[in-house]
Amino acid sequence: MKIDDAVDYIRNLINTEIDLNKDNFVEFERKRNGEAYAIDGSSTKLFDAYSFSVFARRIGYVFANEEKVIERKAGDIEIDIIHAENADEENDARRQKEELKLAMEYCKENIVMIDGALNEKIDGVIGISKKSGLKKGNIPILFIIKKFGEEILPNKCWYYKIDENVYAVKFHPYSKFVFRVDYYGNDLEEVLAEIASLCDDVSCLGYPYPLAEVHRLVKISKEEAEYLKYELQKRAVEKGLNLEEWEDLFYDYHEYLE
Repeated sequence: MKIDDAVDYIRNLINTEIDLNKDNFVEFERKRNGEAYAIDGSSTKLFDAYSFSVFARRIGYVFANEEKVIERKAGDIEIDIIHAENADEENDARRQKEELKLAMEYCKENIVMIDGALNEKIDGVIGISKKSGLKKGNIPILFIIKKFGEEILPNKCWYYKIDENVYAVKFHPYSKFVFRVDYYGNDLEEVLAEIASLCDDVSCLGYPYPLAEVHRLVKISKEEAEYLKYELQKRAVEKGLNLEEWEDLFYDYHEYLE
């Protein structure tokens, strides 16, 4: 495929007509003085021996109202060794399980937001995805829903039901984005209204700022990853492992070629 062919393909996708029921776009009001927990996790692959991989993960939370962060906590970075052909997927699954476990501790009295899709019913927990693979045919459906929603309810907060317990939501009247939201409760509009009160931060307008805060809080930086790699190797040598064996075990010839 040439460049012009690729551009034409993308243009045709954008201009494809999809039937959306305008009555399914529902406006909601933003609440004042909302508050919620936000939970997220971060992970990075430290070493890959192909038969197993070494990951680092960290989970944390932020509790905030519309004015300020009230409480924040980042857990310790944990090391995990995963034996699986799909080690990256297994690592993601374990991270989500850890996030949900933490969410269940705080969802009794407050709304808890997690980053990503929510695939099971947990009262008081709502999943908000920065990215979504939802599509109809080859067309990203959130793109089309936003396009129609802006015409039907301009400068409004609204949601559109995509599937059972799955919604496209615009949390701020002037946001450029809509997000996939997973929620299983019967009080959807009340929950969306409360979360919308947390979406005024100009640095991430239309996205709940506590989720942005917790994302930055738990992110494992390159410097932290390099330190962990150094410490693992150093302690392996201290425990009697030959340095050359360590390097041979985790050596990536692609890095040498590059």
